[in-house]
Amino acid sequence: MRTSLNNIKTIDDYVSGRMAPDDALLFEANMLLNDDLRNEINDQQKTYAIIRKYSRKKVKGEIIAVQKIFTTAPQYQGFMQRIANLFKKQ
Repeated sequence: MRTSLNNIKTIDDYVSGRMAPDDALLFEANMLLNDDLRNEINDQQKTYAIIRKYSRKKVKGEIIAVQKIFTTAPQYQGFMQRIANLFKKQ
């Protein structure tokens, strides 16, 4: 595996908490000494944040699409009425 891929895997293990505690301690010491490593970690964390945000938007879009199907299709009107009844104050 190329060195850059090894670095990405090591950073991924650290960021995701899969690194052994003693290895993490050594990695953190290396971070203190290596500005490039800190920048790579920040870049990887930002990338993960973007991926999570995109995934949430995609799932939200899928939920909205399913909700439209359930609220507009005649065959689901009874189901939607039962769901609405669950939230009515009694």
